[in-house]
Amino acid sequence: MEEKQKMLEMVEKMGVQAEKDGYPPAAARILSLLLIGDPPYQTFEDLQKTLNLSKSAVSNALTLLQLRCLIEYFTINGSRKRYFRIQKTAWYEFMKTIVRTQRPFTIQVIPEAIAFRSDKYPETNQVLLEAKEFTDYMFGEMESALTRWEQKHIK
Repeated sequence: MEEKQKMLEMVEKMGVQAEKDGYPPAAARILSLLLIGDPPYQTFEDLQKTLNLSKSAVSNALTLLQLRCLIEYFTINGSRKRYFRIQKTAWYEFMKTIVRTQRPFTIQVIPEAIAFRSDKYPETNQVLLEAKEFTDYMFGEMESALTRWEQKHIK
């Protein structure tokens, strides 16, 4: 099998998983390509051509991935093009995003759900209480781990 075809199959496989994690299809494929492609950076046109995506799909996906701090662009002296690559702190930023976006649910919504429920089904109330306790613990641990990682690795 041709090397490019193997790479595209891997991009597709990784892209499907990224879609399951909530990424739009174009963003999922671009992220995947930037993770495994050689070179590890691509121009807008490279992404469009390699992945057979429209200009708007590439543009929207790049904007989303940059907003999530997963990719960045750089320029090369003498070239007017932007080159996109995985941001060095992408995984750290990804975990921070999870904590920032998911924690409000456990802080606000679960307690409201518990307060709203009647006492008719105490086992369900107990599940919600345990969910709150568990997520509070996990997010606290994640925040501590992110702080330790930042102190050691992020300059």
